[in-house]
Amino acid sequence: MSLWYWFSRECLFNRSFLLALFVVNVLGTIYGYVWYWDQIVETVTRMPPWLVLFVPDSPTASLWFTVSLGLLLFAPRAAGSAAAGWIAALGAVSSVKYGVWAVAMNAAVAAQGERLVWEEWMLIASHLGMAVEALLFIGRFRVRAAPLVFTLLALLLNDWLDYHALIYPWLRDVLLDDLAAIELFTWTLTLVSTALVALVIRWSKIGHPPIR
Repeated sequence: MSLWYWFSRECLFNRSFLLALFVVNVLGTIYGYVWYWDQIVETVTRMPPWLVLFVPDSPTASLWFTVSLGLLLFAPRAAGSAAAGWIAALGAVSSVKYGVWAVAMNAAVAAQGERLVWEEWMLIASHLGMAVEALLFIGRFRVRAAPLVFTLLALLLNDWLDYHALIYPWLRDVLLDDLAAIELFTWTLTLVSTALVALVIRWSKIGHPPIR
């Protein structure tokens, strides 16, 4: 079986494959919230509690994408609705953004001479997968301009709160003196991720075959 099989219509729209991917994403989303748990608790106890909505970046992105997969599997007619397009836009753009962001942060740690532990290698693989799967499946949904603009504005607000209310994901100490550069990278990544998803939607060649 060639590598390209995993990117083919035959694989991507196979029900068994989608179900396996759905289960993996459910488990990954749960793990993500567990990983953020200490920061969630600290935010609720030491800051305005509403800020907690903007703390678990990656698992919330994964949650939106997982809902989209669930619609494809269990409610295929609803997956073609405008409402599903809003969910898919949130899931795709945020998954691409935070997927790439997490990979970049771990790469930056390694570039500064720090040794990555097994959990960080696992985070690199899983977050890279987040970004790739979002781009592969976004073409299945009817996403108009409005949900993309809303997603862009929501992520820009998230960026502003991350670095001005100081609720950005906890970083290795070696990166704390690079916080200004990380903030700029994060803002830029929001814009690039939105543009990339918009381009994939516009030029998607995946099509809309039925789930088998």
